[in-house]
Amino acid sequence: MDFRNHPIIEGLRINEDGTEIFYNDVLLRAFKNDETRENPTLKVNFLNKAHSVTKLVCEAWNGLSAHSAQRASKIILTAGNHYSNLEWKEGAANGVGNFKQKIKIEDYDDILELKKNKKTCVEIAKMYDVNQSTIARIINRYVEKDK
Repeated sequence: MDFRNHPIIEGLRINEDGTEIFYNDVLLRAFKNDETRENPTLKVNFLNKAHSVTKLVCEAWNGLSAHSAQRASKIILTAGNHYSNLEWKEGAANGVGNFKQKIKIEDYDDILELKKNKKTCVEIAKMYDVNQSTIARIINRYVEKDK
């Protein structure tokens, strides 16, 4: 089986399906991260951190992700970590989706002004397409409380 060096992590060599990963010529032992899930994530420990086998294989064999919002993903969930079954996808690493900040720090003054003008958290939340708890959190954090 062929090996490739990781493009960033010096001393890391990975075979084409992630069953053998060497760091500084020491074979790393893969472990299942969360066995309660239907398809638990395989991880290896080195440099004081657990690293996803899927991500390491994808980086070494398919190249680095184009940007940080991408995650390494299996094309067929049950087919394993062979590089031909891996791709970069948009979205969070947990597979739920890509969470982008909808409210920017520049919007906070406008939100606080709307609240001063007697708009409810629900009304403001609809304007920004966010949950009302997000608006309440901003208001509670940035409005000085009366003593």
